[in-house]
Amino acid sequence: MIAPLGAGVRQRMAQLHRWTGLLLGWLLFVIFLTGTLSFFRQEITLWMQPERPLVSEMVPSALALEQASGYLQRHASEASHWTVTLPNTRDRLVHLNWRGPHGQGQAYLNPLGGEVIPVRDTRGGDFFYRFHFQLHYLPVLFARYLVGIAAMLMLLALISGVITHKKIFKDFFTFRSGKGQRSWLDAHNGFSVLALPFHLMITYTGLVTLMMLYIPWGLNQAFPEPEQRQRLISDVFAFLPAKPPSGERTPMVALPALLAQAEAHWEGAKVGRVQVSNPGDRHARVVMEARSDQPDLLGIRGHPPFLVFDAGSGEPLREKVSAPAYDTYGLLLGLHLGRFADWPTRWLYALLGVAGCGMLASGLILWSVKRRQKPGHSVVGLWLVDRLNLATLAGFPVAVVAFFWLNRLLPAAWPERSQWEIHGLFLAWLAMLIHALIRPLHAGWREQLGLAGALLLGLPVLNMVTTERGFATSLVAGDWLFVGFDLALIILAALMFRFARQKRAS
Repeated sequence: MIAPLGAGVRQRMAQLHRWTGLLLGWLLFVIFLTGTLSFFRQEITLWMQPERPLVSEMVPSALALEQASGYLQRHASEASHWTVTLPNTRDRLVHLNWRGPHGQGQAYLNPLGGEVIPVRDTRGGDFFYRFHFQLHYLPVLFARYLVGIAAMLMLLALISGVITHKKIFKDFFTFRSGKGQRSWLDAHNGFSVLALPFHLMITYTGLVTLMMLYIPWGLNQAFPEPEQRQRLISDVFAFLPAKPPSGERTPMVALPALLAQAEAHWEGAKVGRVQVSNPGDRHARVVMEARSDQPDLLGIRGHPPFLVFDAGSGEPLREKVSAPAYDTYGLLLGLHLGRFADWPTRWLYALLGVAGCGMLASGLILWSVKRRQKPGHSVVGLWLVDRLNLATLAGFPVAVVAFFWLNRLLPAAWPERSQWEIHGLFLAWLAMLIHALIRPLHAGWREQLGLAGALLLGLPVLNMVTTERGFATSLVAGDWLFVGFDLALIILAALMFRFARQKRAS
């Protein structure tokens, strides 16, 4: 019979849980919130580019690729690399990117007629996706290491929390409102147990996605030569360095024909992205990559398969290697990104992500509440934690909503417009930090939560005034993305006002 854990072990685990949760808890909250928003990164980008027309029907990929190929040959024939992202169920425009001796370019095509759609410059949902694992304004490698350390501490906090709370599942069904510290503990237990498997999965798989950065020694031992490592990266990520151009012009096989060949080879899986290196050159290569939202191993796909063709002859040159290690990595990556998810599953991911934010927020506040009731606590330390809690848990959501407001308010021709949306987010966050430092604590919570609610509630009105896709117009047109966005904003505003009223009463 296994003896129960002693009180000393639980006490040490409780200390580990408290300090691992506190040290980088504010960073983890920001990572969780932006990661949760990333599950709707494409939808956020669509909302932030209201110039895009509503395309209700799916255009065949071959037709969309034919239009894209014609446009690139006319406008980017001297480019060294083309990338075509074909329409899918979440984004039905054709995305074109190219780079070459004259710089980089991009365009959006309407697949119904092939015309160019001018859109405002914005990072959209991709900003939240990038921010949640490499932050901003910091060197990329340093930021990724910092996020990795935070994720490791999160994993320790989760495991030590399970060990600490011997009645964790019983406490999950208990919530005592208006009881101060007891209420915050009940809320923390509820959010933690509600999504515990998700929290463990998303934290562990997040570490796995960057494991070659955190622990490169195994990779270097297994693949000692740079060419071997490059081959591995190519197979996993479909990143193939182009050969130098030969300078000899050679006609290319029609891209729709190669698309049909790839889809036939995959027995029906649809092509999602097409890359062409050295277009029109004898060394031209075409990479056909399957859509990432199509299920693969166990119904989940991380990095999709690809085929490489000789662009001049149409001959297949290379195919993504399938191996147990690659497939396992792809499974874990797919679980973390949720690209395979349909709408119900994506909403489930988002709600569980919100539970993670609630777990972190309630844990940080609980730390302050418990310290405030202990005699002899550090006044300076508690003051600092309280202000960081306010500036992060209430201030960062204000900054995120400010990001959406700036998308509608900044002039379309503003230089570096997309960067100023991001700068504005951080300036708003800085303002919330200054506000947290100079205002009384309870007043600060009421004011920042109330401001978040007001900004959220005003955003549908701003969208109606500045675009032609207001709530009523979108509802009549069946533009459910804009309708759903407005409804979500109103619900979130109501929650913020509710939290602000609770702070007023406390």
